[in-house]
Amino acid sequence: MNNIRNFAIIAHVDHGKSTLADRFLEITGMVKPGEHVEQLLDRNPISRERGITIKLAPVRMLYRLTSSRVNELENNISQPVNALTNKQNNDFFILNLIDTPGHVDFSYEVERTLGCVEGVILLVDASCGIQAQTVVNAQKALEQNLVIIPAINKIDLPAAQISETKKQMVEFLGVEEADIHEVSAKTGQNVEKLLQAVIEKIPPPVEIDSVTGFPQSNKIQSLIFDSYYDQYRGVVLFARVFNGELKSGMKAYLHGTKTELEILEVGIFTPDLKSKENLKSGEIGYLVTNLKDIHEVSIGDTIVDKIDTSPLPGYRKIKPMVFASIFPVDTNDYLHLKKALEQLYLSDSSLEFKLTYSKALGSGFRVGFLGLLHADVVRERLEREYGLNLILTPPQVKFLEKERQFFEPILKIKVITASIYLNDVMRLCQNYRGKFITMDGKSQIVLIYHMPMSEMIFNFFDKLKSVSSGYASLDWEFLRHEKVEADMMTILLNGNEVDEFCEIVVKERIRQRANYLAKRLRELIPRQQYEVKIQVKYKGKIITSERIAPFRKDVTQKLYGGDRTRKDKLLEKQKKGKKTMKNIGRVEIPKEAFLKLFKLRY
Repeated sequence: MNNIRNFAIIAHVDHGKSTLADRFLEITGMVKPGEHVEQLLDRNPISRERGITIKLAPVRMLYRLTSSRVNELENNISQPVNALTNKQNNDFFILNLIDTPGHVDFSYEVERTLGCVEGVILLVDASCGIQAQTVVNAQKALEQNLVIIPAINKIDLPAAQISETKKQMVEFLGVEEADIHEVSAKTGQNVEKLLQAVIEKIPPPVEIDSVTGFPQSNKIQSLIFDSYYDQYRGVVLFARVFNGELKSGMKAYLHGTKTELEILEVGIFTPDLKSKENLKSGEIGYLVTNLKDIHEVSIGDTIVDKIDTSPLPGYRKIKPMVFASIFPVDTNDYLHLKKALEQLYLSDSSLEFKLTYSKALGSGFRVGFLGLLHADVVRERLEREYGLNLILTPPQVKFLEKERQFFEPILKIKVITASIYLNDVMRLCQNYRGKFITMDGKSQIVLIYHMPMSEMIFNFFDKLKSVSSGYASLDWEFLRHEKVEADMMTILLNGNEVDEFCEIVVKERIRQRANYLAKRLRELIPRQQYEVKIQVKYKGKIITSERIAPFRKDVTQKLYGGDRTRKDKLLEKQKKGKKTMKNIGRVEIPKEAFLKLFKLRY
């Protein structure tokens, strides 16, 4: 185990994590420079198109040190190099890298990764400095006592502020400037030195029992940190082996569900799945099992050889905060949608869904997400990967209701911005019902506010980027529920309620929200052959309304003269026909109306 290094790359979104991983793969000979797609570990097409990582991605690399470098490191690493397990190739190191997302909506992927590694590379963009998600990820690593290797990326850019960024990192992490690596993931400058620092500073894994705290080699304990469903092989598990050895053909158990399983194949990530004879303690790999029921597997469960073996700590359960309903356009696709959600849940355990029904849209699912980007990515994955045509209703925040009293979720938000934008950012937070808590920092100001989630998901991030010229960053975490004066806002189309647009709104925002929805629906709902009235009702009263004028044929065109009453008769006949159609007709709400409403809020 002395020649194994398990580590991750953590950073704010778009700071160059996946590009740095590409250079590592080239240096270790896993791929040839110029003969692979950029951001190789971002294998999902959505990740590539959006330019963001949405899934953790493990890969195993072999790195061979030069003889001179071996001698240099012998005095620095915890075990001498000549004590490595493979004495004939004692200058080879097994590097298990896990690339992680940087967006706040996918922070649970980072938490799962940190439970499987002994150290991290903390990457900061030299042109942006320390951002909100950088701070949060670093704090998570510190809480788990992981070794942190600080690095500044994009030093080749003309806008790079290397000295200022170094000062921020020294102030934040308490490290020496000499310990901060300066790299360019794009050009490869100093990247190999950073890779060597991983071997030098991050300790090798050790077998430690989760209960006693002492080494235990006579038991098997492996942590499931991810999984997915293969239509040919069933459930495929990603695991970090903490104790013991996993082999193909052996019997094991899932501790949480007491499910017995047979391991059909084990292997490593290259980054494709590559089978091998076994997975030993300290290694990260995959397992193909005989499990076909996806409900038997949960992320964070422990694979053990005996039922009475103590489990590993696992992960805290992530609770979704934003809810939206998903309906298939073709009602015959309902069962297909259900199966797709169940399979997606294997690789995204933060999803929560239950059956719902709409008079207008039929059977569907009420789905919980971690944020608006998470919701948009899930919708796109369902449509692309499973060939579904879906309608997603506008996302809403879940209020708690007790005895007709409402309690809204309150977030602790962390905003990092330059001092020149401080006044505008603070004014924006106050306009969104934010409560100021504290402020810290010098060149980079860290603001802490308590803010209702219903406010934050409604264009707050877009406005924050606008007032800060794109330089402010945001991170949030759930804090508590607080009592608030609120009630259900109901949308009526020609007197009929539309459940998909009904939501709980606080009293302070009802006028603004009602006017916004009514006007947007007037723009998005196509004209009908009859008049459409859009009304918003709150606490039993109609508080605003809009009207969509009907199509109108010029029925008087054929007249060329005569008395005025001839024209009036034709217009009256047309009016009665429109009234009849309005009574028996149903207002059509196209899929585009739901999508445009959703994207506007995202």
